[in-house]
Amino acid sequence: MELIWILGTVLAYGLALGAFKYVGHNMVFHPIVVGAILITGICAVSDTPHLAYQGYVSPINWLLGPVTVALAIPLYRQIKQIMTTGIRGIWVIVIGGFMAPLIAFICLNSLEFSDPVRMSVLTKSITTPLAMDTAKMIGGLPELAAAVVVFTGIIGVMFSQMIFKLTGCKDPRAKGLALGTVSHAIGTARAHQLDAKIGAFSTMALCVNGILTAIILPVAFMLLG
Repeated sequence: MELIWILGTVLAYGLALGAFKYVGHNMVFHPIVVGAILITGICAVSDTPHLAYQGYVSPINWLLGPVTVALAIPLYRQIKQIMTTGIRGIWVIVIGGFMAPLIAFICLNSLEFSDPVRMSVLTKSITTPLAMDTAKMIGGLPELAAAVVVFTGIIGVMFSQMIFKLTGCKDPRAKGLALGTVSHAIGTARAHQLDAKIGAFSTMALCVNGILTAIILPVAFMLLG
C-alpha cells in the first residue's frame, strides 16, 4: 500500500509539474498547489483519511530534510560572491526574518484566531521541515504550518517581480536575499530559475533565516511563558 501511494504521489507531482510548464510557469498553477489538489481528490475518491495518507508517504516526508541540506551545494559554489555582502547581508536576513513573524503576530492578534493557529502562522517564512518542527515546539499545528509556508512562498514569488520593478531593484544579491528570507524554499527554487547568483543568495537567506527562527521562536516563547 505504501509503495502505491508513493508512486501515486510522484505521478501526481509529475503531472502538476507538466501543467506548470505548460502554462508558462504561472505561479497560480504551482506544482505544489496542483499536486496537493490532485492528491486531495484521490484521497477523497478512495476514502483515505489524511493521517493514513501521511503515514503511507512518510519516506517522502523524510526526504525533506536531506533536500534542504542539499541546498548547501549552490551555496558553496557561490561562496565568494556571498562573502562580499559581509555583515550587511546577515543583517538584511535578520531584520527580514524578525519582521515576518512580527507582522503576522500583530495581524492575527487583531482577529479572533485560536492560539494554535497563531503559533502556526508565526513560522510562515521558514522552510517546511523547520516550520513543522518549530510550530510543534511553540504549540502550533505542524500540518497547518506546512500549508501556511507553501501559501507564503507562492504569494511571495508571485508579487516579487512586481515589487522589484516598483522599487527599481536590479541587484541580484538583494533579490536573492529577499526571496530566500520571505519565500523560503519556493522562493529559492524561483531564484535559481532566474540566475545562479540570485539563487545562491536566496539559499543563504533560506538557511540563515530558517536556523535563526527555529532557534529564537521556541526560546522566546519559553522565556515569555
